[in-house]
Order: sequence, then C-alpha cells, then structure tokens
Amino acid sequence: MPVPTETQVAVTGALDGIGAQDHSITAEYRIFGPPGTGKTTNLTRQIRRAVERFGPDSVLVTSFSRTAAAELAGRDLPISPDRIGTLHSHCYRALGAPEIAEANVAEWNRENAHLQITPVKKHGWLDGEDAVEGDDDREKEGDVWLQQLNRYRGMMIPPEWWPANVREFSARWKQYKDAHGLLDFCDLIEVSLRDVPFALKRPSVIFADEAQDLNRMQLTLIRRWGERANYFILAADDDQAIMTFTGASPDAVLDPEIPESHKIILKQSYRVPRAVHLAADKLIRQVTRRQEKLYVPRPADGMYGLACGTWRSTEYAILKVAIAHLERGQTVMFLASCSYMLAPLIHVLRKEGIPFHNPYRKSNGFWNPLRIGRRGSTANRILALLAAHPDLGEPQRAWTGADFALWAEWLYSKGILKQGAKKRLGKAPPDQPVTIAIRRA
Repeated sequence: MPVPTETQVAVTGALDGIGAQDHSITAEYRIFGPPGTGKTTNLTRQIRRAVERFGPDSVLVTSFSRTAAAELAGRDLPISPDRIGTLHSHCYRALGAPEIAEANVAEWNRENAHLQITPVKKHGWLDGEDAVEGDDDREKEGDVWLQQLNRYRGMMIPPEWWPANVREFSARWKQYKDAHGLLDFCDLIEVSLRDVPFALKRPSVIFADEAQDLNRMQLTLIRRWGERANYFILAADDDQAIMTFTGASPDAVLDPEIPESHKIILKQSYRVPRAVHLAADKLIRQVTRRQEKLYVPRPADGMYGLACGTWRSTEYAILKVAIAHLERGQTVMFLASCSYMLAPLIHVLRKEGIPFHNPYRKSNGFWNPLRIGRRGSTANRILALLAAHPDLGEPQRAWTGADFALWAEWLYSKGILKQGAKKRLGKAPPDQPVTIAIRRA
C-alpha cells in the first residue's frame, strides 16, 4: 500500500485544484500524525495555503479541545479568531448562543437531590475543558448518569437500545430542559446535525484537528459540513484514540474508506526516542484494525520504565522514579488519559510537599496550588508571610498592611490577637509597614 513521502502532497494538490471538478471523489482528506511528527506544523501550512486560495473567511478550523485550537491560533494564522474553535463553540454560535443546561442546574438540583449535577462554566465546556472546575474531581450522581446518557447519544445508539435507567434519566432531563428553554452540550451537536446544513459563512475549506477524540455524532456533523465545502481535511491519529468513555472510536475516524491518494502520513517523530518508540510500537500492533503507518523515532536512545498496577495503586512507585529525575535537575511531566486518574498522585505530591503545576490549566487551584497572580493565592500568602523573615536575605523587609491582610486570613488568632485586630490591620495602607506584637500563651 503506497504511502506519500511528502507530507503535504495530497492536500497541497487538492488546494491547487486537483480533482476539484470530479464530484464522484470524496472531498475528505486525512492527515495521520503520530506523536511528535509535527502535525500542528503541517496543519498550519495547509491552513495558510487554503487562506491564500479561498480567503480568510472561507476557512473554518475546529478541534476537540481548546488547547489544540489555541495551539493553532497561536501560530498567527491569517484568519479571524471566531473561525478557530471547538466544534461545540461553532455549533453554539450557529444556533444563536442558546442557554446551556449544564450551566443552569440550580433548580434541577433542588428538585432532584439524589441526581444532582455539578454546574459547569458555559464557556469552559464550549472550549473543551473538563466539566468540573472545583478543587476536587468528585462526581455527583447526576454527573454519572448525564455522562452515560451523552455517551449513548454520541455513539448514535437508538434510545430503545439504552438501559432502562438511562432512558428514565433522559426523559426527566429532557423535561427539565424543555421547561426552561435550555440545550445541553450534546444538544448543540444533535440540533446542529438536524438543523444546520452548512457551517457558519459556508466555508470552502474545513479543517478538523484531534478527530480521533470526536464521537460518531460529532464526526457525522463535521463530515456533513465538509461534504458541502470544497475540501475537508481531517487530522488525527487513530492510535491515540483514548476518549472511548465519551463514545469516541477509531472506527469513526477510519470509516468510510477514502482513496489512498487522500491520505497523508507524517512519519518522522521529532520527540519520541528509540526505546520508547519500540515499546509503543509493539503495544499498538496488537490492535486488530488501525491505519498502517511508517513511523520513525528520533535518533536518540531514550529510556522508559513500566510500573505494574492501576492508577489507584502506583502513585508512590511513580513518584520514586520522578524524584530520581528531579535530583538530576530534570523536569517531569505526568500524563493520564483522564484527570481523575491523577488525583491519587496529586494527593501524594501535596502530602510530600513537592511543588507541581499544570501549564494547561493555570487558573485551577487543584492543578496549581502554588499559582501566583491572584491576590489570595497560596503562593502569595506564603510570600507575604516570609517577607519579614530574617533568613530571607536581601529581599527581607517589614510587613505591610497588604502582606498582613493576605497571610492573616489563615491565622487562627483567638487568644493571640485582640478582638478586631485582623480587621483593623487589614484596613491599613497597603504600603505602610506594620509592626505586630504577638502575646505568648
């Protein structure tokens, strides 16, 4: 089976007009990008080429997550920001910005105490963020049932085939949505599939990134829009399809069959070394149906280790390996397919006092306990407390009113400070030095 050796041959040819008049040939092209092969760079080049030919308003770019969309947007693409976004955000705009059910669950939770749903930030979910943005990832009972319902809907399984309890929850949830004029996030896709035949502004070229993470309903919608465009480019790696719990499936990416000339396979990894590549290649070849790829590691030996167990039981074993790298002055990143799988590890990191952060979720304190930037953050309180410590060295200075207002929030002062002292000191001029006399017990 021949594989194009030039990563841009098929799409470049398409955008230069090859096959434009033959409507018997599908308009769909697929870019398969294994880890580290420069899929985003390749996609950026194709988007620029499409803009040169069709204009900035005639190109639509969508992705499964905000992170991937932001990565593309950060490449300084010559298109408007509203032409780049998640599929949910494109549907939201196409449907006239409806009220989102998951963001309006207060009354539902009052009426259904045993099926409470965690309220979500509307734009967070539209941008592909996790549903729960609090300081823990514990799901409520209603969250579990809603996730199951969305999975069946996303897989386009007929309701009569759903379990009886899922059907019962669906009927109650639909009644609530209808009574309040709401659409949930799955409705955005389903209603668009039914009522929106064209993507906004009827683009000539549509790019869909991270397509392996889209479920069957989402792929059906984006393909329907793609059929009405001149060219539809789907970027994916079926070997990295890890969102099966949402209804995503590699088969949805691989079907239907398209001509081999419409497939582009990026073969050279600039990230994965030989040792890791060898282990990953042996593992993925156990999959019975996949797109065969010529995939080459970067010219470095690398290393990998395999810990036996589950995400619940390996946190200390993983941490031991990580500490060995940290002691050599290296940085470590922990990856998991779902955020809840990192919860036990995060618990251990907090318990052992090991600082960590998530560069992709900077505003969430669960992932960034030492984040700086918000007035009352943990890091700012600690720095305010240490400002007057004699061991701090050159930065040492007297506490100010602003310093005290921060760290005193955490101070248990009963019997130590006079009544009302914290409140009065908190009103002191922010830059004025403060002297505090603490009475010993």
